[in-house]
Amino acid sequence: MTSPNPAPPVSQIEAIKLANPGLGGVLLDEVQDLSRPNLSDEAEVLLKFHGSYIQDDRDQRQARKQAGLERAWQFMVRTRTPGGRLTADQYLLADELATTYANGTLRITTRQTLQFYGVGKANLKPLIKALNERLVTTYATCGDVVRNVQTCPVADLLPGHAFDLQALARQLSDRFLPESTAYYELWLDGAKVLADGQKVTVTPTREESFYGPTYMPRKHKLALALPGDNCVDLFTHDLALEAVTDGATLRGFNLLAGGGLGSTHGKAETFPRLSDRVGFLPPERVQVVLETASAIYRDEGDRSNRKHARLKYLLAERGVTWFRAELARRLGAPLADPAEVGGYAAHDHLGWQQQADGNWLVGLWVASGRIKDEGVQRVRAGLRAIVALTGAEVRLTAQQNIVLARITPAQRPQVAALIAAYGLASQVGETVLTTLRRGALACPALPTCGLAVAESERYLPTLLGALEERGFGDAQVTIRLSGCPNSCSHPPTAEIGVIGRSQGSYNVYVGGSPAGTRLSRLYQSAVKAVDLPGLLGDLLARWRTERAPDEAFGDWATRAGLGQGWHAEKEPVSA
Repeated sequence: MTSPNPAPPVSQIEAIKLANPGLGGVLLDEVQDLSRPNLSDEAEVLLKFHGSYIQDDRDQRQARKQAGLERAWQFMVRTRTPGGRLTADQYLLADELATTYANGTLRITTRQTLQFYGVGKANLKPLIKALNERLVTTYATCGDVVRNVQTCPVADLLPGHAFDLQALARQLSDRFLPESTAYYELWLDGAKVLADGQKVTVTPTREESFYGPTYMPRKHKLALALPGDNCVDLFTHDLALEAVTDGATLRGFNLLAGGGLGSTHGKAETFPRLSDRVGFLPPERVQVVLETASAIYRDEGDRSNRKHARLKYLLAERGVTWFRAELARRLGAPLADPAEVGGYAAHDHLGWQQQADGNWLVGLWVASGRIKDEGVQRVRAGLRAIVALTGAEVRLTAQQNIVLARITPAQRPQVAALIAAYGLASQVGETVLTTLRRGALACPALPTCGLAVAESERYLPTLLGALEERGFGDAQVTIRLSGCPNSCSHPPTAEIGVIGRSQGSYNVYVGGSPAGTRLSRLYQSAVKAVDLPGLLGDLLARWRTERAPDEAFGDWATRAGLGQGWHAEKEPVSA
């Protein structure tokens, strides 16, 4: 007898995961086949779980096609660095590997990871193996798994805190790391490097006690936040922990669920969403509660339509009450009601700050997170010089900047001199770093990202320069530019969000809060790149004229009623 409501068929990617147990299968052979520079579609899906995406240089596509050549294939490799934390040795190794195996740059992401670009297929294994030998993995930084666990990059260093969110982020990252040994068999010749640097031979397995054979329905993002500091964009994650304190003492956490930023142009069933507070838990219950909440998503998430597969859609459709009840059923008892918390700001951790132990940290601005040498601003060389000299710890921020920590008082003058000598954090070319530029982010987009429909990282300096010429360099407003609606640079929570719609065309959103606690709304769609400076300049001029004293741009835009719902737009034009 046929069921009246048959289950929908699983997506192709679900089938690929089943056909290649433990993320091995065809990938193990194809990566080692250097007779072709790319991978099959099936192997490409699996490679993401190992921390790499296949890309091509899109600037060369047309010319190579006309010449009858294959695309200029290359790979991006991403690290798993909980809380954005790296030792000096780990950072210096990454810098060295960027020259040896990649395109000579590193890139800090909004998830506090490092990315290598322009990696050839033959260089994948030596790069990944070298990172792992220095205790930096790439495992599960992409794919349908718990991604890099985020927290405040300096949460363990600041005075006034008697708890360590950095340590908790590391523990959670280790707990949700896949158990299949295919990763170690492929990249480390069957060995695994332990915390003490010793290598052990793995016993091959494809079993996953938590994930099961098909892992998660899609990516799953976790974050932890300090009271009052939303530097990790807390409300945009699938699950998050909001610290609740009495002074310096940690009482516990509010569990947040159902955040996410990606959408698809013209598809009303896809949308960004901020998470809901689900309940309060004591510190000792963190792991079991996060495991259980993640298991709800694992079991109930949509495995037929990947555009509808995130946890946010479960919360949006079934409701927070359902999620609380299901969590209580699985835990055996409900969580307490969420605790009251204060308001938020979003700190970028730039500049000098004294640590609780008397040492110093300094946050340095990195344009769109791209660590490279260009003109008088020699970011890569300067960071290498400072870290090599001082042995400073490196902390990557969600604003794509970098913090150098544990600098002794005696080293501070030397570091300050190197910062000046290399033009770090003070100049962009020959332009002084402005407040406007300090608060702006862009995703990589073209020419490497296969999803981008418009420029982002390469266009942002032009856009900001035009606004600075109009006198808005001192405007304290967050601008986020993304080459597609996947929104890797977080435009949905920005005061001004700019999202690529087609080649040379963007949607403009306004009204997000400076603290990341409110979504922006569509202000105008299909704005040509050449018209963006004028449109944004006019908005900033109105804000200066109409705002209340000290009123942020996003607050003014919301009060002024600017913008409509997220999808109040015409169908996009093909790129």
